[in-house]
Amino acid sequence: FVRLADSFVEVPGGPNRNNYANVPLIVEVAKAVGADAVWPGWGHASEKPELPDSLDAAGIIFVGPPGDVMDALGDKISANIMAQSAKVPSIPWSGDGLTAEIKRGGGIPKEVFD
Repeated sequence: FVRLADSFVEVPGGPNRNNYANVPLIVEVAKAVGADAVWPGWGHASEKPELPDSLDAAGIIFVGPPGDVMDALGDKISANIMAQSAKVPSIPWSGDGLTAEIKRGGGIPKEVFD
């Protein structure tokens, strides 16, 4: 993927919490270089819903799922409900049949869990 990009920028070095997991730093670097989009790779900040939300607020495209979907997929129960909502075959569990409409900024409505 890196070879297909017009350019790439490495986040300044240091412990993981100070670079690739540091959402404010990633957004700051993206703005400083005039990035149109950010693809964070795998792991680290790529799993933090704050990254797509912060980039969106800065007018920068996040190459990945929106924050609310990322947040819902990080929870096993929410992920199962999303899978069932998309008609993905799932193993039987106590939440069989639960479905939800995922809305931007809201994840799975709380009443689905009641």
